[in-house]
Amino acid sequence: MRRLLPFLFLFCGCDDSPQNAESTAPQQPAARELVSTPEFNGENAYIHCAAICALGPRYSGSPAYEQQLQYLEKHLHQYGWQTERNSFSAPNGVKMCNLRAFRSTTPCPLLLSCHIDTKVNIAPGFESADDGASGAAVLLELARTLCDDRVELIFLDGEEAFARNMSETDGLYGSKHDVARRGDQLPRWQINLDMVGGRNKCIAIPVLDTSDYMYNHYAAAVRALGYSEASWTVWPGGYMDDHLPYLEAGVESLNLIAAFSGSNWWHTPRDNMKRICPHSLHESGSMTRQLISQLLSEGASDAP
Repeated sequence: MRRLLPFLFLFCGCDDSPQNAESTAPQQPAARELVSTPEFNGENAYIHCAAICALGPRYSGSPAYEQQLQYLEKHLHQYGWQTERNSFSAPNGVKMCNLRAFRSTTPCPLLLSCHIDTKVNIAPGFESADDGASGAAVLLELARTLCDDRVELIFLDGEEAFARNMSETDGLYGSKHDVARRGDQLPRWQINLDMVGGRNKCIAIPVLDTSDYMYNHYAAAVRALGYSEASWTVWPGGYMDDHLPYLEAGVESLNLIAAFSGSNWWHTPRDNMKRICPHSLHESGSMTRQLISQLLSEGASDAP
């Protein structure tokens, strides 16, 4: 039986109005240099997020998207990961590129994913801080602390639709391409991160897109970390996001995504670094580490 209540999202602290942000969220960190710590560090993730956003809009095929790839590759290589670019084109001809990071060339059972493209035609200088950069920042900081060769990271292009709204045929280009590219070498599990760094965030995994198996791991991780069930809860519907192509291909997928319905920032210039919180990034990274530990421990016990 699911213990987390499916309607808790209605009461989450998802309002990022200025007065709420000032009263409940930690202040921005003074440090602006990456630090070496054994554990996931939310301030490191914040620095990565700010550096990515400083590149400007990173829509598919843009010079800033290429600069973002170079930034990710630089740090991934420093942390001991191999990288591979998988280039392809959207049906309208726009050039796209997924970036993979791995420690072993053999197929990995666990895939961590995020998207790194920004929505087009929002505003000049659109930062897309939470909807894109926050997930990449968390994965990059995880890469610094994670040495397990059973885990692969993928930074996906083309999650955003070219039209105003996503549809079955417009959006999720990178994840669809990756699933098709892998053929029968799909991972056993996938954890997708999207919009995981906002002030007063409420992570609400989609019930319709989450198996009981992955829900149970999520609920166990919430309890193990002592997180609030009002801030880490469930959404009673589903989402079109980068977990879906993997889920539909038979992968056990979990989408860690903030409740954003009715927000005043999503796909607007308000999605900037002012709404990003190191504490939120730290919680999201720690949650992902906990899930990694649980899943790989279970996988090891299943081995003959």
